[in-house]
Amino acid sequence: MEKLIKNFLKLTCVGLSLISCGGPNTKSKDSKLSYVDTRVGTAASIADITVTEVEEPMGYVSPIVGYPSALTHWTPQTAEWTKRVITVPVPYWYDQDKIQGFRGTRYPNGAVVGDWGAMCVMPMIGKVRIDADARASKFSHDNEIAKPHYYSVLLDDYAIKAEYTAAAKTAFFQFTFPESSSSTVLIDGVYVPGNYRVIPERNEIEGYSVIAGHFKNYFVAKFNKSFKVYNVDLLPNVVDATLVPDGFKAEYFNNDKLEGEPDVVVTHTELNYDWLKEPVEGVVADFFSVRYSGAFVARYSGEHTFELTTKDGTRMYFDDALVIDEWKYRATGTNVYKVNLKKGEKYKIRIEYYDGSSTTEMHLRCAEPIKINPDLASQLALKGADGNAVYVTFITKEQEEVMMKVGTSLIDLSQARANMNEEFPDFDFERAVAKSADVWDNELNKIQVEGGEDDKAIFYTALTKCFVNPRNLNENGKYFSPFDFKVHEGEMYTDLSIWDTFRSLHPLWVILKPDETTNIINGMLNAYKEGGWLPKWPNPWYRSIMMGTHADAVIADAYVKGIRGFDTDLAFKAMLKNATEKGNRGFSGRVGIEYFNALGYVPADVFGFYGEPVARTLEFSYDDYCIAQMAKALGEKNKYEEFMQRSKRYMNVLDKETGLVRGKKKNGDWLAPYDKSISVWAQGSDHDTEVYYKNHTLLVPHDIPGLANFMGGQDKLEAYLDDFFANNMYYVGDEFSMHAPYMYNFISAPWKTQKTVREMLAKYFFNDVGGLPGNDDCGQVSSWYVFGAMGFYPACPGDPIYQLCSPVFDKVSMNVGEGKIFTIIANNNSKDNMYIQSATLNGKPYNKSWLYHKDLVNGGELVFELGPKPNKDWGLTQ
Repeated sequence: MEKLIKNFLKLTCVGLSLISCGGPNTKSKDSKLSYVDTRVGTAASIADITVTEVEEPMGYVSPIVGYPSALTHWTPQTAEWTKRVITVPVPYWYDQDKIQGFRGTRYPNGAVVGDWGAMCVMPMIGKVRIDADARASKFSHDNEIAKPHYYSVLLDDYAIKAEYTAAAKTAFFQFTFPESSSSTVLIDGVYVPGNYRVIPERNEIEGYSVIAGHFKNYFVAKFNKSFKVYNVDLLPNVVDATLVPDGFKAEYFNNDKLEGEPDVVVTHTELNYDWLKEPVEGVVADFFSVRYSGAFVARYSGEHTFELTTKDGTRMYFDDALVIDEWKYRATGTNVYKVNLKKGEKYKIRIEYYDGSSTTEMHLRCAEPIKINPDLASQLALKGADGNAVYVTFITKEQEEVMMKVGTSLIDLSQARANMNEEFPDFDFERAVAKSADVWDNELNKIQVEGGEDDKAIFYTALTKCFVNPRNLNENGKYFSPFDFKVHEGEMYTDLSIWDTFRSLHPLWVILKPDETTNIINGMLNAYKEGGWLPKWPNPWYRSIMMGTHADAVIADAYVKGIRGFDTDLAFKAMLKNATEKGNRGFSGRVGIEYFNALGYVPADVFGFYGEPVARTLEFSYDDYCIAQMAKALGEKNKYEEFMQRSKRYMNVLDKETGLVRGKKKNGDWLAPYDKSISVWAQGSDHDTEVYYKNHTLLVPHDIPGLANFMGGQDKLEAYLDDFFANNMYYVGDEFSMHAPYMYNFISAPWKTQKTVREMLAKYFFNDVGGLPGNDDCGQVSSWYVFGAMGFYPACPGDPIYQLCSPVFDKVSMNVGEGKIFTIIANNNSKDNMYIQSATLNGKPYNKSWLYHKDLVNGGELVFELGPKPNKDWGLTQ
């Protein structure tokens, strides 16, 4: 083995810096890809981050490969699940030293939700190991290249070089094997089983896994080499009446804690269900709990293997002993328990399930200790069989390259094959890598920056993350709708972290990708037509998570900035529905909207803790402001006036006694100051709670003068902000107060915005694996950096205005479409020279601390003169 590794290292590019190690078709130094390291954010932040006990300063990103907004991205998988502060199925963690395979992922990069429709590919030699941990290979980051168009690594335990590129729907792998009579490539469904069929005469595997019981993730894998062996690791049988003769007594509770008496009691003959909404009549669709109990009768003596596939929280007891205790976060997983049983004996089995939001899955299977025909698996593989995994084995020579293309689809197998043939029609790996590199270079060249090399690396890596999501479901003009489970023509996007991304990611796309912004809005309207509501956090269907209905903000911001090409009447109708009706059909909408409209706020004694009542009141008010701006642009004067009045309702949760937001009961009484039940995020220490309150009080981007008036005037708000930043209360990794550094521009102190933004960019963002200051949330944190580094920020989406700050770069040139370039020049720029002394716009003196969108997209030149001391007179013109 040592000899194999030494020989292999001669062919492997070794080095910590990705810039010096480019893989095939290494791009020239002027390529923006030379600056990008997609591993940034895969480790805990190295900065001094303000974060509560219930969160962790993790980017939650992976080294993604694939086109921007790809249907399927690909990433190394170091873990199926990782138990951190929040248990999430992020595929890759920098601090882990083994790779389990290479995942085709639909995990929204940087978010805290589920990875839907995942699959994993793993090469190995020797004995075939199905289990992800058992097959995992050691690797070194020194032998790793991580770019958005290409990934490469040496799997030390197998002496296999694995490298791949990917387009929108297809991955292209090249595995360099050592000499072996048993070189294998295995495919599994990560968390769930699949159905697999091997077609040896075509060197193909085809299959699918079921997504929440409602649609399928199809794939076709094609190799350039014939198979010696092929097999499916067959799935155990569902535990049914043959093993639990009396069935499972199911006690359902309309709470998620098994509290009180059960609301519904029924008997199930088996636990093999996928529920899109409520499991049985009389049970709520979300946040319920259930206890299943039955008597398992063994038909054979020997080791039995139980496989339990569920979502959210699960406990399994066998003869009253706790054997599975798994808490997942908004995603599906499979747990295994093995036990020796005696034939004819009865054993008590009990499963407790705690449901979160969205769909529910519950599958219990058992592999009994019986001999199986050793040829059965390969025979069934030719017909298609349910299994945990499928694998094919080859005989390979020393350093033999085996190539594999994997086409994916949500429509059907024929579409997966068509996607594969369209995107990578041959087995020319280097040409495939070059094609993907060109796509990414085109994206990154939308912005040219001049400045320090390290700053460029941070910037272009962040810009890369701004283009990973949302996910485009379009397949040759069609898409499978996760809202009505039918195939339609047109546009559909999902993995839209809208609660986060309306703030700066979508405004960045308005500038850089106006046509695709139109497509995204049309996708939202298609979701409205197919599911009844605009999406607020689709993953891939409606998710009942987060507050507000910020599709309102995305649409309004795009429209007031000139984005067209969508049905504005339908959009406005959908926005009004958000503001007036309770959610249904699996969509939560604005939770508490009936109280918001009746009382002017969301009451804390009705919607406490999970309900985020104060945050909802603030965010509903902002969404109403956006609806007002849309109404104004459409000439709907009455609606404009109505919703501008509604946008002031945030005042109803501002408390004069504390000077902060505060929960208010239905009867009008306040909660105790700093009451922790106000939010799940206000838990932890008293300091954590204070941080929550201080950040939330600033969640009024649409009416900063009104907030200042509440506090006693501009001077009082300025003092609040000074104390807020000086005492490290600002949590840059969360979104509630992302606009806060720019609030100084509104209160005649723009020099403090310049200072604060520059200091934060330097303090929190690094060209390092720990270089992100919190969950990237589908590019929101990265886009916050991109805007700040360029020198402006959309502090209030819905207004066609950007707040100016001090650019990190000496020169920024943005391609704003139609051949126009907007350039920002910072003369005398340095770390010390962070203050704007004067400015010109297109050669004329400019004394405003903000910029109209029309001035930006018309092209032109904004020049700053910078210096070491603030010019407190600049930027005061209104």
